[in-house]
Amino acid sequence: MHYCHCSTGLLTFMRFLHTSDLHLGRSLYGVNRDETFEKFLVWLTETIRTESIDCLIIAGDVFDNATPSHRMQRAYYRFLASVATSTDCCHVIITGGNHDSPSLLNAPDTLLEALNITVVGQATADPADEVVLLRDEDGKPIAVVAAVPYLRERDLRTSTENETQQDKEEKIRLATAEHYRRVTQTALELRGESDIPYIATGHLFAADGDPSDEERNLYIGSLGLIPASVLPTEIDYLALGHLHKAQRLAGDDTRRYSGSPVALDFSERRADKSVCIVETQGKACTVRQLEIPAFDTLVQITGDAASVLEELGKLVSAQEPVLCEVLHTEGNFAPDLAAKCRDAVQESVVTLVRVVSRTVAEAQLSVDDVVSDVEAISPEKMFELYLQKQEACGTEFSDELKKELTDAYAEILTIVRNEGEPT
Repeated sequence: MHYCHCSTGLLTFMRFLHTSDLHLGRSLYGVNRDETFEKFLVWLTETIRTESIDCLIIAGDVFDNATPSHRMQRAYYRFLASVATSTDCCHVIITGGNHDSPSLLNAPDTLLEALNITVVGQATADPADEVVLLRDEDGKPIAVVAAVPYLRERDLRTSTENETQQDKEEKIRLATAEHYRRVTQTALELRGESDIPYIATGHLFAADGDPSDEERNLYIGSLGLIPASVLPTEIDYLALGHLHKAQRLAGDDTRRYSGSPVALDFSERRADKSVCIVETQGKACTVRQLEIPAFDTLVQITGDAASVLEELGKLVSAQEPVLCEVLHTEGNFAPDLAAKCRDAVQESVVTLVRVVSRTVAEAQLSVDDVVSDVEAISPEKMFELYLQKQEACGTEFSDELKKELTDAYAEILTIVRNEGEPT
């Protein structure tokens, strides 16, 4: 076990790096990007070394799904081993996100603890399980961290019958506030009179946060939105994850979403990606953003058939590797456009990710065309039609993903139906 050597005079000094939403293993409409994620992990290791980081915090969504590939798992563990053995970083804090499998993250926790790597995959009944006291090489406390993971509904409350949507939202907010109150109380008791920072994590959608267009579509009404007022004022730095756009929460410099380090879809192609470098002296925290280089290039081409083919030709001529999305948005329907686009990039370094014709997609599968009587459709059929609608509007689902979504929906229906049965 090794400790930080960052105490100076009467005040403690440390430097930590905050990142989140790695989503290791995410493909782009079926295009594998494992090499991109591996390059980022190499860059992150080197940054930890050159920036003399004392503590690394990853605020959720390490992996993109609950069953990551062996390649991505190996890359993750090699990264942790490299940080522990080849840098001066003496503490690593990792929390689970909504995409992570808590059991997968927690599986090697005993081994990782020997390397000063703390993993909190999910919330437990005891708030002490989420609170970590960091010490320097002399055993002196230098920071206390509340490693709060993504709080699933089952972690927070028990559903009750006949509750309204408003009731449900309010219970989630109150339960989240209570969870943070309990871990904060535990953390402050552990800190005592020491002049050291209290750092907390969170993987949530703050009501004041600014989601991307893709993320905004995931939320219905206000369900899942957590007001900033729920988060304790005693927190000296709040390391947030879940939203992929780097931002301050309510303009507060010490309450931050680091954002995803890699552009995860074409809506993020122009976003500046960064990590947060936080320096502490006593309880005071100073934050700066460090830009992350792009490890691949995402390009979107929009227009009529002639213009998109012309632009594709320019990309091919440039001989620069890119991932390209074509949106046919103007002119008449071009049924052979996808084939022409594939021919245009053949034997080049341009990867054609997908071709979408908005002109026709937006006219397809209107509600009137789909069904005249909604009540006549089963929930299962309604979900099938919803997926068809999304595909018509340009969203692509692999057969595997479509099966996973359908199975998950069926499981939810079973739970809902069982809850409605008399006991």
